[in-house]
Amino acid sequence: MIKNKMIAIIMTLFLLTGIFTGCSSAEPEAGVTGQSQASQSDAQDSAGSELFDIVAVRPIPDDISFPDHDTLEDNVWTRLYASELGINLIYEWTTPAAQYDQRMNLALTSGKLPDIFQVNASQLKLLVDDERIADLSGIYGNHASEFTKSVMAQDGGSAMESATFGGKLMAIPKMGSGIGNTNVLWIRSDWLRNLGMNPPETMSDVIEIAQAFTKNDPDQNGANDTYGLALNKDLFGLGASLEGFMNGYSAYPGIWIEGSDGSLGFGDIQPEIKESLQALQNLYKDGCIDPEFGTKDFYTVVNGDAGRGNIGMFYGLFWNMGWLTDAKTGNADMEWTPYAVVGTGAGSAFVQVPFPIDTYYVVSADCERPEVAVEMLNLVLDRSFGENAQPEIYNVDSEGRPIFEYPLMYSEPPMKNLDAQKAVTAALASGDTSALNAEQKGYFDQVEAYRAGNRDEGWAQTWAAEQMWSENGSLAVINGYVSGGKLVHDRYFGPATESMASYGDILNQTKLQVYTEIIQGADINSFDEFVSRWKELGGEQITTEVNQWNNSR
Repeated sequence: MIKNKMIAIIMTLFLLTGIFTGCSSAEPEAGVTGQSQASQSDAQDSAGSELFDIVAVRPIPDDISFPDHDTLEDNVWTRLYASELGINLIYEWTTPAAQYDQRMNLALTSGKLPDIFQVNASQLKLLVDDERIADLSGIYGNHASEFTKSVMAQDGGSAMESATFGGKLMAIPKMGSGIGNTNVLWIRSDWLRNLGMNPPETMSDVIEIAQAFTKNDPDQNGANDTYGLALNKDLFGLGASLEGFMNGYSAYPGIWIEGSDGSLGFGDIQPEIKESLQALQNLYKDGCIDPEFGTKDFYTVVNGDAGRGNIGMFYGLFWNMGWLTDAKTGNADMEWTPYAVVGTGAGSAFVQVPFPIDTYYVVSADCERPEVAVEMLNLVLDRSFGENAQPEIYNVDSEGRPIFEYPLMYSEPPMKNLDAQKAVTAALASGDTSALNAEQKGYFDQVEAYRAGNRDEGWAQTWAAEQMWSENGSLAVINGYVSGGKLVHDRYFGPATESMASYGDILNQTKLQVYTEIIQGADINSFDEFVSRWKELGGEQITTEVNQWNNSR
């Protein structure tokens, strides 16, 4: 659960200044500890009104923590559910997040379901086929607030469409930002200055900079101890990844792209991938890539190798400087600058946008009050991001606890961070903060503190804020992708097909093996063999199923 943990760390960084029962017959599971034992007959809100039981199950993130006397069953969010919605939330069971899908698979064989619970795309499809969950179409239309509807439509409707079957809304997608997961190119800009080099405008420039950072002593310490470009052992992911590099060659790994005939093809097997792998192989042969990259995960590479000053460039996400605050504290002269992904010709490249939805909230067909799910969604969006937002109470508290992990249902506006960057930049230019919400004001204050020269304990956090939220920050780069129309969206956002479930893991493992071997020197033509094997190992059938879905939309 590294991803969830690091997202929690970043949010903290910038906010610091089984037996199932239906809705009407909830009985706590005998022998289960740490669960709410309140029932509809004795649970009351602060005004003495009787509460209605909602039975749920959920995963528990590994980094969740509570203030004194609070628990998962009794905290700021469950109390808000009681006072605002009149419900008493009962957890039938909980399990560590890493084990949730497995336990849910077992639970789905039961004859009963909890009222509200989360599932993945494959589990959603199974529940829809078995007619075990509620149609939320009319409920959503009648109960979702205008703010909720606007948030859920920010991605152009793909998330809601992925939860729609036969014209019926069967789940509420857990919204996140695909655009926020596009790559930027992080470069040691102090090294560029040391070598008298300019930022890259084309992929040829990227290659030239990587070579210079490797061979020309960019840190001026007289040692041969630097690599121009960082990779991680999984090749893709949260940092030191290949998405942005390959996008520079018009290659889009891991997503489905639309061909000239309107059909969908998988990015992993397109010929542009081969060209990008050849470029990587050349860099590896030239010593520009750490020969031990195959043993290091993305955090080790960014926090460790880059933090120690051994790396000059890596492709990654907008918040990656959050991993380098300790390094900045120890080396105040270290400077990283985010740049747009460039292509083989002049100008920025088209960057890939992954489909970010992998979790859905569903309601049992037997639940007597299915509208509660939509009301919970309204509440979490309003108190976290809307007009009544109090992020220090409902998002991350003053002690850095991830309060956003407490509610049963959570989503965030896909454009939240991008909109915040524009708002913060406008306020920095004008000096007027009146239009900023509480969260945005926190980002503004950190940038201002950095620019004012405040170097109190923890000052590197304000440096990281500058690298993200300012007019030259990483989110400004991504906003440039948006305004310039430089986005390539994953065109498949349906449920996992039968063949994906059967063959997806082996296909991904085969890709990782072949890509890595080519980078390390294998015959480049082994990529063509990989394409043939990919099709034979189930990829051809997956492509057929994906296009059947696409044609039926």
